[in-house]
Amino acid sequence: MPDLQVRGSALHYEELGAGPAVVLLHGLGGDGHEWVLQKGPLSEKHRVILPDLKGHGRSAPPPSPLYSPFDHAKDVLDLLDQLRVEKAWLVGLSAGGFVTLAIALDHPERVRGIVLAATTAHVDKYTQAVGKRWIETFQKQGFDAYMDQEMRDIFHPDWLLAHLDEMEKFKESQRGRDLSGIAPSGAANATWDVRSRIGKIKLPTLVVHGMDDRVVDPTSARILRQTIVGSEMKLYSNTGHMLILERPKEFNALLLDFFGRDGQKAGGGPRPPGSEASPGDGGALPSS
Repeated sequence: MPDLQVRGSALHYEELGAGPAVVLLHGLGGDGHEWVLQKGPLSEKHRVILPDLKGHGRSAPPPSPLYSPFDHAKDVLDLLDQLRVEKAWLVGLSAGGFVTLAIALDHPERVRGIVLAATTAHVDKYTQAVGKRWIETFQKQGFDAYMDQEMRDIFHPDWLLAHLDEMEKFKESQRGRDLSGIAPSGAANATWDVRSRIGKIKLPTLVVHGMDDRVVDPTSARILRQTIVGSEMKLYSNTGHMLILERPKEFNALLLDFFGRDGQKAGGGPRPPGSEASPGDGGALPSS
């Protein structure tokens, strides 16, 4: 898992597999490890690249107090240049979806297609309030209360109840972590709004969202689906914000099917009948 000098500072990434490149972009406060249940299955057919965005994981902090998704997008493109990747599939979770949209908008020639998971083209007052609640909980009640609140918000209650031991281990792994590096991204994300531009996207696009997401309202998925012509959408019932952990088998299969149809879609125009998948439970979940 090497580091590269990307636009003046170190960016950590992991790479595995071979084939058409897939870049997995994590959410705010996370890192490439978020994709632990995706990287193995996807790497059987693809070259999977998992960067830690600046200020996250093992990457260097951003060089400025405001670091927007477009700044992160430039970092990702520099990384791809150094790895000699001309075009890639981009999969963005939550704030990683902002970076995915930024690349798709400014450099569509570098993109095969995009997957927008639990994300939005606009950070509304609801999502801003969630972030504010996390900050206030941390400041007033401390780390344990903050982590408990965050986990209640990002996971579906039934999933969380079934994985309490794993969540306790995760909480302990985060104790003492320096979160200052994510502040520039969080500050910039608060004003994220590209609603006026996403109608110009002509790339193959898949929108995926949990119907019980308490961080990004599921209506955001419908706005993306309705605005990006030719896009597809999959909604998962009984699923929260971290659908990549709650629905790994279903999500991985969805991705592989979407990537496997490369060249069969026109990247725009009318949607073929039945392309919008209906919500479903998706069956039993493996332990994460």
